This record gives sequence, structure tokens and C-alpha cells, in this order.
Amino acid sequence: MTDTTHTPRGPMTESDETLSQTRAAAEAVRELCRRTTALPAMTPATVADALANLAELAAALPQASAQLGRILEQAAQEQNLAMDGMTEETDPRMAIDVARYQLEEVRDVGVDLHKRLDIAFNAVSHIISDGTE
Repeated sequence: MTDTTHTPRGPMTESDETLSQTRAAAEAVRELCRRTTALPAMTPATVADALANLAELAAALPQASAQLGRILEQAAQEQNLAMDGMTEETDPRMAIDVARYQLEEVRDVGVDLHKRLDIAFNAVSHIISDGTE
């Protein structure tokens, strides 16, 4: 059994746990893509449930993105930052401003994505199928 409360550096911090959650979310979406590649036999009700879950994920993206933007802003104000030299950008404040702008844009995209997934869910959620062709 894997110990998920410790990292090679010691006990998991809140940052470690947050990063673990984002990895799990990304892996869940990759797994969904992998499992649906072969067009498995699914009823419209099962697809509706999947759409509802994806809509819930999309609905949370604007909040998560805004919070990450605020964390970056706080880091700019409270931490001594420098760039690693693997990019042309030399000013960490500029990099944070670019990231925060993009994260703000996620709000509109996330709201639209949620709306579209919810419409798709509502379109198929009342279909009855006996599961046969």
C-alpha cells in the first residue's frame, strides 16, 4: 500500500496535496479519453451522467483559476522571485501578469464550457434506452 501522506521530502504539505489533486483531475480526464476512444457500448443515460460530471468539473475551473491567480499575485508581493533562464522572459512580475491575465480569461471559457456541457446533458438526460441496438 502506498503512503500518500508523505513525499520523498517528508510529510505532504498543503501545496503537495493541491498538486496531487490537480494531477488526479488531469489523469481522470486522460483516462476518460482513453476509455471512450473505442466507442464503448454506453447508454445515453450513462453519457448524460458523464456529461454532468464534466459540467461540474468545468463549473469549478473559473474559481480554481482565479484562486491560482491570487496565489501568484501573493507570491509576487511576498516572495523573492527570479526566472530560471529557460525562457526569454527575465522579469518574474511580467510572467505572473501574463499568467494572471490568462487565468482571468479562463473564467469566461469555463462558464461557456459548463453551459455547453450542461446543454448537452439536458439534451440526452431524458432519453430512455434498453441498451440494445
